[in-house]
Amino acid sequence: MSILFLTNPSRCTLMCSLVVACLGFAFAPNSASALQAAGTQAGICSLDIIFSEGFDVSGSLDLTLPGPFAVSSISGSSTQNSRLTPWVAHYPLGASSAAVVLFAPGFHLNSSLYQGWAAHLASWGYIAVRADPPSSFSPDEPSMALDLRNVISDVVKPAALPVTVDASRIALSGHGIGGKIAIMAAAGDARVRAVFTFDPVNEGGPSGYTAGQPSIVPQPVGSIAVPTGILGELVDSSGGFQSCTPAAINYQTIFSAAATAPVAYEWTLAGASYTSFVPDQASCGFSCSFCNPATLPPSDTYAFMRSSAVAFLQTHLQGTPRLCPWLSGKQLPAFISLRESTSP
Repeated sequence: MSILFLTNPSRCTLMCSLVVACLGFAFAPNSASALQAAGTQAGICSLDIIFSEGFDVSGSLDLTLPGPFAVSSISGSSTQNSRLTPWVAHYPLGASSAAVVLFAPGFHLNSSLYQGWAAHLASWGYIAVRADPPSSFSPDEPSMALDLRNVISDVVKPAALPVTVDASRIALSGHGIGGKIAIMAAAGDARVRAVFTFDPVNEGGPSGYTAGQPSIVPQPVGSIAVPTGILGELVDSSGGFQSCTPAAINYQTIFSAAATAPVAYEWTLAGASYTSFVPDQASCGFSCSFCNPATLPPSDTYAFMRSSAVAFLQTHLQGTPRLCPWLSGKQLPAFISLRESTSP
């Protein structure tokens, strides 16, 4: 695995953009299969640094703004043995087919707090499903991971949703413990083609790791062979009232273990805290009061949650490799530090 360190990179562009321009491909969810392979099997954005100028065609887009689709939603539930997982699918109106992004919330947080982010993805042409696997203060994380896989099975069934699901393009996402179980689910499901998480934490129980709360480092993180994106912060790595993401088990340890991911990104948001990744801060209330306070405005964190997700999914799930400036180039905000790794 090779790692590229970029701290607030000033300008990066993409070799593949030249190929796209020469062949006349348009920006669209269903790009050519060659571009799909380039997006999912190589660290195409790391090549930008070689071609620092000349091929950037992305300047007119603002990925923090809603995309071209109007959005609707439909609710459902999935059952695994006696476990019931409610979910809500936000989907693009008028799309003939759409990729799926399945999201799990942070510890004791409801996925409704993230519905704005899910709707944003839907406006860019995705089916964004936010699920709430049953949990407790001693969660059964392997069962929660199976809950997510069960939701995938249900939403890809014919006519399960008002829009056709592209079952060849499925991504998992989550925040905190939701990020951890998304990784666990991805490691056991060949249908998953990308992972994108917010401040995932490899936590155990009060007495350490157990069968219900296992460690995911070095495995199964080390066996995930799909593009991986991780947003994180260091405010909650130590000190304060409570360290919600201790340094020994934080997102950086998960990124470092992602040895077989064809490309992995680790974006550190300076001044953000664990709860910064909850888009609906106003409704979070008492649940968002335990962790250390952020110094980065929540609006900045939420804007990057939107832009990085769209850029990552378009590039590495949809195969549209011309949005690298939002991943590793000039569109990165000044508060972002980046590590990017590639695996042969």
